Amino acid sequence: MATRNELLDAREKLHVAIHAAEEWQDSYKATPETFTRLLELEASLETAVAEYLHELSTRAIDYVDWSRLPEAVKADAGPVLNNDDPAWKDEQALLTAAVAQLITELVATGAVSGELLYGIPAGYETLEFATLDEAIMEAARKHTAQLVSGVTETTRKLIRESVAQSIAEKEDAYAATERLMKHIDNPIRAALIAQTEPVNAYQTGLKHYAVKTGAKSKTWDGLSGACKICSPVIGKTLPLDELFQLANGKEVDRPAGHPRCRCSLVYDY
Repeated sequence: MATRNELLDAREKLHVAIHAAEEWQDSYKATPETFTRLLELEASLETAVAEYLHELSTRAIDYVDWSRLPEAVKADAGPVLNNDDPAWKDEQALLTAAVAQLITELVATGAVSGELLYGIPAGYETLEFATLDEAIMEAARKHTAQLVSGVTETTRKLIRESVAQSIAEKEDAYAATERLMKHIDNPIRAALIAQTEPVNAYQTGLKHYAVKTGAKSKTWDGLSGACKICSPVIGKTLPLDELFQLANGKEVDRPAGHPRCRCSLVYDY
């Protein structure tokens, strides 16, 4: 019988094959080496986040004072640990450890793809060398911190929602903990994160390359059948530091514009 690690490895290879066949903006596939690496890192990130959420589902039980049910669940009160409880710092540290290196490699992959696409030397040479670039590492640290903060905040929200639902349905502690574990151990959530954050990190690296090599402006480039959120900005050109306004009112510096976005930017010199 296959081990868990063997099954996860097979799943990651299947992920790469499936998502390689999807529609992506042309610049992603224009450099096969970095495109393949992007997909591999996306698959690895999904595994890392899924494993983190799986383990978190058992720890989350301890983040609720079940003896206080059925007290009302509020943002910073009630049976669920307050936002400033040290446990959340511990969770952030665990998630950071799980994803930091992957995010760094994704940022580096975007930077190296820029060098391959535009042909202006930036001194990266290889993915391994690019991951040691101090500016890339700093960009990756900031990106990781934002990701970890967002995931942790959503986790707190999901725990409160799960406990509130259990209270509403008058569940006993056993049923409530079962509900909570299923609520947190969610492979769909892991997949959504893993199919959004890699593009964010990759585009962070690509912009880093563009700034370093003197790009003057950026043009949003998307698929012909792009979603309604991104379609208004396709073909729009802006100075590097200006923000694109998407159809939903959100302002972004670069893709991803939304979960599972496959748009990119073309930099103009």
